[in-house]
Amino acid sequence: MGGRHAVAKESDSGRKWQYGIGLVVIATILTGVFVLRDEDTPAVASCSTTHAVSVAVAPEIASVVEDAVARVGDDACATYTVEPQAPALVAQSLAIGEDKPDLWIPDSSLWIARVQGQQAEGAEGPATIAASVATSPVVLALPKDRSERPGTWLEAMADTKFTAGDPLASTPATVPLLASQVEAAKGVSKPDEVGAAMVSIAQRQTVSAPKTNPVELLTDVAKAGGSTVVSEQVFNAAAQASAAFVQVVPKTGSIMLDYPLAAVSSNPGNEQAGKALAEALGSSDGVASLATAGFRKPSGEPLSEGAGVGAFTPIVLEDMQMVGLTLRKWSVVALPAQMLSVIDVSGSMEAQAGDSTRMGLTVEAALTGLSLMPDSWAVGAWAFSHQLDGEQDWRKMAPIRKLGAVTDGVKHRDVVVQKTREYPTLVGGGTGLYDTTLAAWRTVQAQYDPKAINSVVIMTDGKNEDSNSLTLSELLATLQRERDPARPVIIVAIGITEDADADALEKIAKATGGSSYIAREPDEIPTVFVKALESRG
Repeated sequence: MGGRHAVAKESDSGRKWQYGIGLVVIATILTGVFVLRDEDTPAVASCSTTHAVSVAVAPEIASVVEDAVARVGDDACATYTVEPQAPALVAQSLAIGEDKPDLWIPDSSLWIARVQGQQAEGAEGPATIAASVATSPVVLALPKDRSERPGTWLEAMADTKFTAGDPLASTPATVPLLASQVEAAKGVSKPDEVGAAMVSIAQRQTVSAPKTNPVELLTDVAKAGGSTVVSEQVFNAAAQASAAFVQVVPKTGSIMLDYPLAAVSSNPGNEQAGKALAEALGSSDGVASLATAGFRKPSGEPLSEGAGVGAFTPIVLEDMQMVGLTLRKWSVVALPAQMLSVIDVSGSMEAQAGDSTRMGLTVEAALTGLSLMPDSWAVGAWAFSHQLDGEQDWRKMAPIRKLGAVTDGVKHRDVVVQKTREYPTLVGGGTGLYDTTLAAWRTVQAQYDPKAINSVVIMTDGKNEDSNSLTLSELLATLQRERDPARPVIIVAIGITEDADADALEKIAKATGGSSYIAREPDEIPTVFVKALESRG
């Protein structure tokens, strides 16, 4: 006798992924393996109560779950309603406690861990019933005309036409970020290069947000001639959208989607219904249904007949702090920005630094930073020393405008680049740090953009040398007094070599909720500048 069930109409959640939850906390890849049943004969039902059980499932596996529900015996004592729903939306529902399903099959145990991490102390979070009901590795979709397998995920990310998708709403989109961090931890690549690649991708994607529906993502990326990431199952199932690509895994390996099954409500029928559903998915018929849909078994064996990417090295996420930090960085660098860059041109910046000067390396760092910023960012540039512009310690080199804005036929990005290259011609004099800092901060505050992270980035190699300026205590008191929590403007302070006043810079940045950095060696300046971009906000 067939199980009692109902199937909900498929939702349009694919298009809503972009509204999913911000930060994803990743759990370790679980390795539960089901024992296949040789017979699918249901037991005789003996139900005093039949429970209505709603099951939210990742859209791509919904049809397989619906088939499994139809095979569940009456001994489950449940009527099932299966609803395809993006994991990010379910996670959001669980976080706010509204419209919660009873059972949940997301594409990854990452989502289970994320919801568990948000629970108040002592609160009951998701209870895993099955560690995995199916698997599918995350693969690179590369254009067929340049399908050489990359050695690392960093190499894949360095492609200027690579699109990651939205890591805050899509599990496959997180894989390049996290896998490249694992590579760096193993010494395969440099952490600074990984950070720079992440900033570059995030900022490219602020110009045109990528689709969160994987089929639409493949279609858009194919038109642009680029590369992206999806699961092996999606790649195989979306034959038309993936026709322009070949699927590969970098030589360092990939991360597996593991499709756990968890109870996420207090419905008393959850455990019995969940176990019965897990058994149906793990039966011989269930495994056959998974294979037909392009999924691997929970144990992860390659698909038959050469379909997919075959065997590969699994990447295991062991450092959960790294995972959280990586996604927090993404959430910051992916936001729009309004920034005023303020660079020291005092005489000490002419000091030799290797084959260059402090000024030369600072200009290099600023230009590197500009190359990572999309046209949607609003950026201005100031230089400062002592009485650089009459009695004023600072000179406004370029106003704060979007880099893509065109004035009198000239793109603002070109203006900022040109003015930045003029800094070496201004070198001389002392350091008017405090007055300049307050003036720059007030300037950004006056034209605050509520849709962006508003910041001042100051780079200096010295201490305040303007005897007629504010004192440090007066500057800090003014920043504290004028600071508006509803309109935050942060200061990111970068000290160049040990000559910089690290203590003063730290206090200034802290007074605004910002951060400070010291490039102790001149050749660290470009790297520290990129780190400052990552930390803004």
